[in-house]
Amino acid sequence: MECETIIVCEANPGFWFAPSGLHAGVLMMTMSSGSKIDPSKIFVQADCFYQTLAILSNVAPDNTQLAVTLGEPAMVITALTIELFIKCLVAIETGDVPRGHHLKQLFDKLGTSTQNRIQYTWDNSIAAHRAEEWNKLEKSLRITIARDLPSALEVGSKAFERIRYSYEGNNEDLQFYLQDLPQLLGRVILEIKPEWKALRRNYQELVPPSAN
Repeated sequence: MECETIIVCEANPGFWFAPSGLHAGVLMMTMSSGSKIDPSKIFVQADCFYQTLAILSNVAPDNTQLAVTLGEPAMVITALTIELFIKCLVAIETGDVPRGHHLKQLFDKLGTSTQNRIQYTWDNSIAAHRAEEWNKLEKSLRITIARDLPSALEVGSKAFERIRYSYEGNNEDLQFYLQDLPQLLGRVILEIKPEWKALRRNYQELVPPSAN
């Protein structure tokens, strides 16, 4: 009898799944209620979303229909990854984890030096690299794409909120061009906490008992 591997989330034992084709097991996600949250745990969770995003971004890049199908889910995962990485940075700096999902408001909670560090790389690497692409989009779509990071986070926050309910319509004015930000944020965190490079979410195999 062929046994199927099951994932059980220890943070929520009522949640389990058995993904076909994945080498899965029991996720070791323990956290005591009401205790201070370890920033490294936020980093590990954010990195899980980032790795998922990396897979989605590299699946048949020449398949236009697939790109359209995956576009909105990838945008939501990107925004959630950004949210978690920023919350991780705030937790490193202050010891507290901010609430909420508005990316610009979360970014504003970072210390000035950290904001400047991120914005410098955004301006001189990401925005500079994307300039030609954004110029073409502005001309073809007759829109304005703000180059500064605070503005990009502001419009990206609106897209993050509304794209989850895109079936309601009125999404023509949405902009989201933060796809390079998760990698930047993750790199900044590892520059601050290089010992976290080896962190991974733990798991163990859980094989259901075979029928007698």
